[in-house]
Amino acid sequence: MHYPSYSFRRSQNATQFFFESIGPQGSIQKVVVVTATGIDNVYNLGLGDFNSQTGVIDDLTISNNGDTAKILATVFRIVISYLDVHPAHLLILAGNTPSRNRLYRMAINQGFEELSQFFSLLGYQNDEWESFNSTHHYELFLIGKK
Repeated sequence: MHYPSYSFRRSQNATQFFFESIGPQGSIQKVVVVTATGIDNVYNLGLGDFNSQTGVIDDLTISNNGDTAKILATVFRIVISYLDVHPAHLLILAGNTPSRNRLYRMAINQGFEELSQFFSLLGYQNDEWESFNSTHHYELFLIGKK
């Protein structure tokens, strides 16, 4: 991807990816976690702040570190990395608030031309999946490798 992003490291089993957000609030440890959903080959992708002292992941905090675009570009690089290792997996991405879902939709829309070269992108609304449409408000996003 051609967008600025942070470098990241992954856990040995490639289900946790760590990077640092750097901005006005200082250095904030972030983590992307991939967890099973109970549906074959479908996994949840979660993003949160990571407290390395307690091991707690907080996905409700608004870091306000002024680097949202860089964080989202990093998440998409992590998705590429994960799907390179697990090409048959599908990743579900959902914000825990409507504003975060809107943010994800805007990020996908902004980078859609490039993202669609790597990924199949679907959105979930009204109890059904459809090809991503930038004007629709989705509850969930599904990302798979092309």
